[in-house]
Amino acid sequence: MTTDVTTPAGRGAPAHDALTGTPGHGAPVGRGRGRRWARRTAVAVITVALAAAIVVGHVRTQAETVAARAALASAVQHLRQARSELVLAQRRLAAAESRSRSVTRSFDAAEAALSSSQAALAQDDAGIYMDGIDLGKLDSCLSTVEQALNQLAVGQTAGGLSSLRASSASCAALGTGAALGTGA
Repeated sequence: MTTDVTTPAGRGAPAHDALTGTPGHGAPVGRGRGRRWARRTAVAVITVALAAAIVVGHVRTQAETVAARAALASAVQHLRQARSELVLAQRRLAAAESRSRSVTRSFDAAEAALSSSQAALAQDDAGIYMDGIDLGKLDSCLSTVEQALNQLAVGQTAGGLSSLRASSASCAALGTGAALGTGA
């Protein structure tokens, strides 16, 4: 068994705790400085770790910001290019629409001219048989008679009579149709 030897404390000193071996403050004699040092070290280590984590997070954030700025610059460049392509496409579209309107106007004008021509042609077709006379046969008769008269006028009597005989068949057919009024 061991016995602790204690010395009386001076006046005003805290009472000694015999059970724990500590002065009246409850801290063991000789151990107080070690625990304080351990706490301070732990706080310092935690502080350094937090500071390192903050620095690493800041560096990571800076790297992400730089990457985001580069991506933004690229996106802005692509947007500018897309806008210029859009402007060119809009210009081509406007030109195509203008050409389309021009072609439509030309088509409408051609359609109107065609309708007019078809009406005139229908009128001409109706005019070929006027009063029952085939105007094509009349033209053939008159052409051969004119040729015969020209030949007789220049003194070609034989040629003129021959042309007159050739015209008699077409003119005879015309006379028969006109007399009958059938347009044969």
